[in-house]
Amino acid sequence: MQRKAVVKILVSALMLLLVLRVVDFTSLTQTLLGISPYTTVIVLVGYLAGQVLSSYKWWIIAKSGSVDVPYIVALRAYFIGMYVNSFGFGTVAGDVTRGILLADSKPLKTEAVTSVIADRAHGLAVLAIIGIVATIVTKGHTIHQLFEYLLYAIAIAIIVGWFMGPKLIEIVVPANSRFREKALSVSGQFPRRTGIVIYITILSVCFHLLQIALHGVMAHGVGAELQWVDLLVAIPFVNILGSLPVSWQGLGVRETAYIFFLSGSLTNEQAVAFGAMWLLAVVTCSAIGGIVAVLTGKLPKRPLTAESVLN
Repeated sequence: MQRKAVVKILVSALMLLLVLRVVDFTSLTQTLLGISPYTTVIVLVGYLAGQVLSSYKWWIIAKSGSVDVPYIVALRAYFIGMYVNSFGFGTVAGDVTRGILLADSKPLKTEAVTSVIADRAHGLAVLAIIGIVATIVTKGHTIHQLFEYLLYAIAIAIIVGWFMGPKLIEIVVPANSRFREKALSVSGQFPRRTGIVIYITILSVCFHLLQIALHGVMAHGVGAELQWVDLLVAIPFVNILGSLPVSWQGLGVRETAYIFFLSGSLTNEQAVAFGAMWLLAVVTCSAIGGIVAVLTGKLPKRPLTAESVLN
């Protein structure tokens, strides 16, 4: 097991331990047992549907660049990448695996991995913008202004980098540098045609709103009264923090974020139940990717790193 994986597990364990110290276990047990199986199924199916939609958006991004493969290849690569992210513990980076499998034996590994980066960056920008809009239109929210500024910084940085990337490369990288041509080729994997950008943005908005709506389902399942506007304001922050590569699948970090951003609407026990349901959905979908990997024999047999792909 790599050192980074050990660090992630330790961070998750530490954060979860801190959360559990403020939880009443009797109340937590009652909350978990009170969740309807229908709620769990809806969350699982909804999360799975969201991942399928996300894989389609990624395919559109890759296809708009130079990685033109059938959608089924992207769908397979996406779920196997999820499996590696969840159960690989850093041995093989899930995003690199996604890119390698998307290239499908073509000499496009760098471009394919870059499409994963573009997909991640675009999704993060859209999520930040959803949070920005929600905080602007919602009066009386309790989100500290510093967090709002963070959303603005994320969105602006990604948008500027997305559209100005080639110009910045031409300015910064010398014309006679071998890296210049490669960098420009890589930046070409970020779609800039208006129609494509609008299309993938609509897909991304649908994906994130679905994930936010699933939190409404979970709230109903644990008996919490959460307004839609509360979810629109808080969940973007929770999802951004939970996606940071500092823990295992956001375990511990996500529960802490639920408690922090939804403290007026959720009990600590309900927040932990939220995290448990979400983790179950993530692990279940990741396990599907493992099954696909076994059935197709597409899981890489040797460790891969971003450096080995980009060189």
